[in-house]
Amino acid sequence: MPLRRLTMPSAMRVLGLLASVRALQFTPKARPSLKVFSSAETELTIDPIAVTTEGEYSANEMAPDVAVEKAERFRAINAKDMDKLADKYPRLKDKVVDIKRSALIFPFKASPYLVDELIDWDMAGDIGLDPFYKLVFPTMDMLTQEHQDLLNNACDAGDPKEIKATVEIIREALNPHPAGQKTLNAPKKAELTGVQHKYAETVLFFAAAAQTCHAYCTYCFRWAQFIGDADLRFAQKDADSLFDYLEEHEEVSDILFTGGDPMIMKTNMLKQYLEPFKDPDHLPHIKNLRIGTRALTFWPQRFTTDPDADSLIELLRDVKEVGGRHIAIMSHLSHYRELSTKKVQDAIHRLKQEGGVIIRSQSPVMAGINDDARVWNKKWKEEVRLGIIPYYMFIARDTGAQAYFNVPLVRAQKLYSEAIRSTSGLCRTARGPSMSCTPGKVEVVGVQEVQGTEAFVLRFLQCRDDEWIGKVFFAKFDPKAIWCARRVLTCCGAFPALA
Repeated sequence: MPLRRLTMPSAMRVLGLLASVRALQFTPKARPSLKVFSSAETELTIDPIAVTTEGEYSANEMAPDVAVEKAERFRAINAKDMDKLADKYPRLKDKVVDIKRSALIFPFKASPYLVDELIDWDMAGDIGLDPFYKLVFPTMDMLTQEHQDLLNNACDAGDPKEIKATVEIIREALNPHPAGQKTLNAPKKAELTGVQHKYAETVLFFAAAAQTCHAYCTYCFRWAQFIGDADLRFAQKDADSLFDYLEEHEEVSDILFTGGDPMIMKTNMLKQYLEPFKDPDHLPHIKNLRIGTRALTFWPQRFTTDPDADSLIELLRDVKEVGGRHIAIMSHLSHYRELSTKKVQDAIHRLKQEGGVIIRSQSPVMAGINDDARVWNKKWKEEVRLGIIPYYMFIARDTGAQAYFNVPLVRAQKLYSEAIRSTSGLCRTARGPSMSCTPGKVEVVGVQEVQGTEAFVLRFLQCRDDEWIGKVFFAKFDPKAIWCARRVLTCCGAFPALA
């Protein structure tokens, strides 16, 4: 059954002495293929993504004097590890083939922390219903029946070339770059392969060394970054071209370092992007540095016991205190259970108390993971208790496995309203449900009868054309609608255009 979409407009237009000493120590000029294998049993895998990439830290580098209980080694779990993992967790055994085949399409990587400490392997019923299992382990059910048949037929035939061609066909059909990321967001400079500039005040930067994560969310809208296709990837090594671009655009106040996950990088690699901001005179119009990361609950050790965790915390603190910048950790938190472990709570405490950063939480509402008002209510309350600011509830992007995870807009809005209702004002910083569409971020405010016709009430929270920010408009009501399309619709109260 085809996905239902809404229509919307397309024509949118110091620390005193310490600070001084540290500032003197800084010198502004010193800026800082798919391979498919098969067997007779059709157990198909892809080459695992390397545990480390250029600049990525590895707990293999642990100092010998680190206490054993603190020296947990990070090693990514990939498709090739499924048989051994099934020996450890027997409930996986009947899912191995499904995981391996679906991982040909959707990038798969899990962290030992998530697998061992967040998935409830003792739960009753199908382990596939555990929200954290569903969060990281792909399944063929994430594909349409047509695509399942194509992939199964290719796998059963066992021809690597046919499998590779089939994978490419399916991936291309999954809209790898939604919302104009490739065509509308990129600056008109060939050398800026890792920069997106969608909104006037905010630039996104994709460091080349941050093109992986500790684990991949099955719903990730940036899945195309991780499949080994350079044509689909945003990535850039050098910082100088980013700084040159920012010098030319004084309207920019915010940089969002994203990926992948910037926290996959070693601190020494991260320094080339952050350390220049210790100088208050370096790009003074840049006030806010945001770091999008899943590390807080995928590998909380990154901030506490990893070999360069101390230097990371020091770097963040110095950029804030010496450089006078606001640093926000944009943490993706899908479920309240992510906040339940001591490791995560220790990481939160250290980031806030020693790093001096602000932590904000955001997540899409996803079927089978957190499409329950009680989950969001409890999550927001626990975040506030721990000092995290609830930020966004998002709608599943129109890419990848959207059909598998989507929650209809009308239901998402009801979930939000029910969840926020019994919270204090401290939780009501969370906005949503919000769609990051081609023109901008669109909030689903509710449903209302207008001129005898039921309609969605929508509002722009952010927009490519800043004249539209905050404006309210309507869209024809459809109980099965899951997204906004780009077809022209007169907005801001011009309701007759709805028909």
